[in-house]
Amino acid sequence: MIGYIADMIHDSELDYLAETGAETAALTSNSVSVQLQAIRAAGGLGIVHDFAIPFAPGVRRVLRDEISLTRSFWLIRHADDRRSGRMNRLADAFAAGLRAEVQRLEALVSP
Repeated sequence: MIGYIADMIHDSELDYLAETGAETAALTSNSVSVQLQAIRAAGGLGIVHDFAIPFAPGVRRVLRDEISLTRSFWLIRHADDRRSGRMNRLADAFAAGLRAEVQRLEALVSP
């Protein structure tokens, strides 16, 4: 398995190996990009965001019926931004655009 460095996991949502049934990862990095490149280089099995697969030639889904993980992405803003209509519109447009792009990319790898 390829995954995060267990001692450096700073968020419980990154501790997904327990959800897969794997106890540890033999090849680890706290960089998603490094993990993806290790998977592409046939270093082992790992968890990849569906929206990243179109950018990872040679990577294919396995165990798709056995394992399914859902995670959330958060846009963190300074509290003062709430008072700015311009910043609210920017944040709304950014979030809507990101959602649309993730949906577009995920559709490229849907069954």
